[in-house]
Amino acid sequence: MLPFAKPIPRCAKLWLALAFMLAACACGPKTRAQAQQTCAQAAPAGPFAWGETTHVADAGWGRMLHLHGARWLCVDNLYPRPNSILQIQISTDNACTWTPLATIAEPGRNLDNGDLVLMPNDTLRLTGRSVVSTTNDRGEAVRSCHLPVYQSRDGGKTWTFLSQIDTSEPPPHLPGGPSVGLWEPFLFLLPSGKVVCAYANEKHAQERPAFSQTVAERVSPDGGKTWGREITLAAQPGGGGQRPGMPVVARMVNGKYIAVYEIIGIGEGDVHYKTSADGKTWARGIGTPIAGQHQGPWVASLQSGRLLVTSCENQVCYSDDLGATWLLASPPPFPIGHNLSWPAIYQTGPDEIAAMVTWHGVNLRRGHVLPLPRVPTAALRAAKR
Repeated sequence: MLPFAKPIPRCAKLWLALAFMLAACACGPKTRAQAQQTCAQAAPAGPFAWGETTHVADAGWGRMLHLHGARWLCVDNLYPRPNSILQIQISTDNACTWTPLATIAEPGRNLDNGDLVLMPNDTLRLTGRSVVSTTNDRGEAVRSCHLPVYQSRDGGKTWTFLSQIDTSEPPPHLPGGPSVGLWEPFLFLLPSGKVVCAYANEKHAQERPAFSQTVAERVSPDGGKTWGREITLAAQPGGGGQRPGMPVVARMVNGKYIAVYEIIGIGEGDVHYKTSADGKTWARGIGTPIAGQHQGPWVASLQSGRLLVTSCENQVCYSDDLGATWLLASPPPFPIGHNLSWPAIYQTGPDEIAAMVTWHGVNLRRGHVLPLPRVPTAALRAAKR
């Protein structure tokens, strides 16, 4: 069970709810063009009240993992020369303060895009993308891409190499030719205890038909020691230049799964989503867009059943009907507009969430989840237009 957040006073909740209701009534109907550019406005506005901000690290790409009670881990990126490394930090006070715990490096290679998962036996798995770019003796660019897995049996203090989810050791990259990299791995568990990795995959860029990039999955039946065949989560039908990538997957309260990902080549890296009954079987195609969300998405499923989606647009949309409709939360946790902040959202208590961004380092802002007050029927009709 998640640790309890410090409750917001009841009188403050009532005043905030009233203010959100009045704001929603005053905003008026949206034009069709506005509706295409942003999530439909919630009625009333909200439903989150954002509070204090915690500076987690002078680093990049922050991703958290809840352990037990008030203990959390965070993996982020450090950039010492000559190669980037992964840093593990720990919090014992529900993500309020952080202490460095470990670093993971691969000599001669750059590590980034770290992600963590807690196994049923309380051991940890860590992945990321490992890249080295060099030139051969003929001056041709050569790139090696790995998706390594590390394990920890002592709460994240020490890490040992376990396996490779996927690797790409392509021939020399010709000028103007397609890249064949592997990027942005995301780990999640199935109820059976199997661990799944979703990731961006360029290895089909030189095939016929050619796919500039797809979102792929692989399933491990043995805790990350070995990995099964490649599964396609999202790909442009028939191949082409669209680039689905940066996947994140969450299990919803109905037991099904939702995946979100960007598609470079559609709009401004427009965010799309799909659902799956088992987390391993996905409908063909590129999925359904979530209006107003662009690049680097994240999805979280709260204990209440509410879904939250954010992206590098740095806005939060939420759904109370398992993704059938999306509403805009206002104000955003970090009002920084469209920036490559690589955001994430976590539930840190029964009525508390926390949004993490990379913006002047890795930062975390808490928000209280507020009840939705009743709104006059006329106001509801106006907000839905």
